[in-house]
Amino acid sequence: MNYDFLGSAYFRTSSEELHRALSSIKQQSLKPNSVILVIDGPLSFNLNEVLKQFRKVLKIQVLKLDKNYGLGIALRKGLELCSSKFVLRFDSDDFNMPERAEMQIKFMENGNYDISSTWVYEFFDYPENILRVKKIPLSQRNIKRMLPYRNPFNHPSICFKLKEIRNLDGGYRDIPFYEDYDLWIRAINKGLTCANLKTILVGMKSNNLINRRIGLKKIVFEAKLFKTFWQNSFKMFLLFIPSFVLRMTIRLLPSKFVDFFYSSFLRNKD
Repeated sequence: MNYDFLGSAYFRTSSEELHRALSSIKQQSLKPNSVILVIDGPLSFNLNEVLKQFRKVLKIQVLKLDKNYGLGIALRKGLELCSSKFVLRFDSDDFNMPERAEMQIKFMENGNYDISSTWVYEFFDYPENILRVKKIPLSQRNIKRMLPYRNPFNHPSICFKLKEIRNLDGGYRDIPFYEDYDLWIRAINKGLTCANLKTILVGMKSNNLINRRIGLKKIVFEAKLFKTFWQNSFKMFLLFIPSFVLRMTIRLLPSKFVDFFYSSFLRNKD
């Protein structure tokens, strides 16, 4: 059951966050073959100081980019360094449960899935400060039903087969904020199999999460998904229009209303 962890750090990543993320990888019950860490432009801290205590127990491959290209390009380049059958995504400010890799790889192999993710919980500042749980559909049928309306995967808990994702035009593309959504639209419409685990295996930092979901810039970037849907499924393209209009309206509202909407309708507190 071989796999690689793939993540990226950039100028907003703190040394404490990266240390916590790598510590959670170090504690995995099923150890990775390699940890691919893409440095997307200059950092605000000494990377070697963080990595030195992990290199003895983890095989960490670092790819440094000369400037901040964005997550899509960073992950695309990181995929080129991956060599295992499975790739598990991690975000540099999140926390992985010790059993995450073992449970998810077994789930992938038993179901012969190409893509999976898990339920996650959102926290403020530290993993112990749990705010709410983000649940997602479990079966491929329900995942496909949600796809035109919302991203049906939790991106920090993604696992996929490397070969199948590389075959999708190299995998991730440069669509800021929606790199993963764009990829899953293409993957599912190409017939890749998927499912999600009804288990919370990742803690996702949610500081300023709402502020990152509002504004005109988000609307412009989300509009790029029209092209992805159009090229892959005319039916899903039509279904995406009303959900896009709704999200466009929400993104123009004050942050306190957006926070209420997400907390009330898109998250669970238990």
